[in-house]
Amino acid sequence: MTKIAITRPSGKGEQLKAQLKQHQIAYLHTPVLSLTSITLDAQQLAPLDNADVIIFISQDAVQSLAEQYSTLPAHAKLFAVGEQTAQAIEAHFSRKADFPQQQDSEGLLALKALQDLDAKQCVLVKGKGGRTLIAKTCKSRGAILNQCVVYERAALEETADGWLDHWREQQITAIVLSSNAAIDAVFNTQSEQHLDWLKQRDFYLVSQRSCDYLQQEYQIAETQIYLADGASDDAVFSCIKSSQKQQVSTMSEEQKQPTAASEKPSVPETKPMKQKISKVGVLALLIATATGVMTTGLIVHGQQISDKTYAALDALKTENSALKNELKQSQQNLAALQSEQSRVSQAVNQSLSSQAAQLQESFAAQLDSKLRQADQQLSGAAINEAVYLHRLAVFKVAAEQDYQGGAAVLKRVHDVLLAQSNNTEVLKALADDIALLNAQPQPAVESIYLELHGLLNQVDALPLVTLQLPETRQQAPAELSTEVSDWQTNLKRTWQGLVDDFIKIRERDVTVVDPLLDAQEQQLLKAQLRGYLSQAQTALMDKQASVFFTALKQAQQHLEAYFAADKAEVKAMQSALIELQQQPLQFSRKVQLSSEQVLKSWLAEEVAP
Repeated sequence: MTKIAITRPSGKGEQLKAQLKQHQIAYLHTPVLSLTSITLDAQQLAPLDNADVIIFISQDAVQSLAEQYSTLPAHAKLFAVGEQTAQAIEAHFSRKADFPQQQDSEGLLALKALQDLDAKQCVLVKGKGGRTLIAKTCKSRGAILNQCVVYERAALEETADGWLDHWREQQITAIVLSSNAAIDAVFNTQSEQHLDWLKQRDFYLVSQRSCDYLQQEYQIAETQIYLADGASDDAVFSCIKSSQKQQVSTMSEEQKQPTAASEKPSVPETKPMKQKISKVGVLALLIATATGVMTTGLIVHGQQISDKTYAALDALKTENSALKNELKQSQQNLAALQSEQSRVSQAVNQSLSSQAAQLQESFAAQLDSKLRQADQQLSGAAINEAVYLHRLAVFKVAAEQDYQGGAAVLKRVHDVLLAQSNNTEVLKALADDIALLNAQPQPAVESIYLELHGLLNQVDALPLVTLQLPETRQQAPAELSTEVSDWQTNLKRTWQGLVDDFIKIRERDVTVVDPLLDAQEQQLLKAQLRGYLSQAQTALMDKQASVFFTALKQAQQHLEAYFAADKAEVKAMQSALIELQQQPLQFSRKVQLSSEQVLKSWLAEEVAP
């Protein structure tokens, strides 16, 4: 008794199961693969918006794409590997799709509309893995190819032992397999008993490629393999019914036995009947003879009367026949003229249609060529702009260490390349570099520069260290003594009185007197302090950390040596200089942009013929 295992994923093969049940063919549905949709981001779906040709590999590809992309571009031509895939496209996107009579990759690539793909944006909607024939052929025909991988297949179990135990218990005689992945999942066992049992089953497959794969990889005999006309449930069921009829026919021929020739039936012998002569019969014969003689006489007389009539009728018949022949000839001539007129009219219409089609094709080709040239010019200008901007970004990062500026330039490069084809890797590398640059710590260069500028403006108001003179000593009044012995004192006082009119002499209680600074020397000291602060500013802008900190240290030492440390202004500048020396400035970090090499590789592929 035939019992078939159906291995298609859950939700598929429902029509096949219904047909098997209707024809009382036992089956067991055991899914061996799971289909998981892959979510695509906006950049991965972007090639669909500008696609000229969209090719769908399977129904699963159509359904997975429809879950995340609702409307296909109106200008794009749609192609499907098989009829069911085309029906799925119409169901999900309300669009017709072309499909080949030979429903496989080779049949699809043989379509006339896919022969010339030069410079056309082609998107291949498929599952993960699988054959690369369509992609390679489209590229070889000049297509700008992008692939949308929207789902992946995976075996439901790590090994097939569980399925095979169940199938052996259920006495499965044949297995339906719809892909090479399903074949691998079913034969994924280390048990020799399971393999021997599998090799004795019949297999219903949906493509010649799977037939070759099953024979080559698992050594299944050709007599055990049945190939359906396609992947649809109807095609698989027709294959199953056909194989059932062949098996029944073979069994019937084997069961036939030779039969002995039957004997001919005997014919019973008949006895001759004895003839009797009746008087009534003799009387009837005499009456018939007399009647015949009388009738013959009447016929001869009638024949003589109507000879002329018959001659006139023959003449009319001959004339009528001639008229009929002429009418027939006239009808034939008229039919020939009508046929000739129809042929000439059809030829004229065909000629006009052909000329109109040629003109339309010529105009469409010229328009397509002009549009293609315009697209290429725009694309070339965009690529040149992207290359220039990327070099500028590299210079900003490497030479100027301007990470924010570099990130802004790379963002512009990303926007320029967004409309190009096969740009996924480049856009990903640019996004990584932008994130890397934005993550770099940014010293507060502007705030530090402005703080140094404020300190420079305060230098003129800083007090220098100056000599603090003691109070003038009070002198006794210069009165002369009347004593003769005080003549020296009297002489000294007289002299002081005379000198005081010309020179003012003050006496102070101090033993050491520091030299006083004139105005020019004070300006030089302040100018030197300003020089240290200006040097720190320049080093900050040039990203020279060592020079920056050295200049600040020298400014601090100069401030301590020549300016009044007890004054509030000097104390404030001293504190500001100490805080500036504690700033964590790092200008020597090296950042390597990964997009540089990826952009070079992408450009090499775009420029290559």
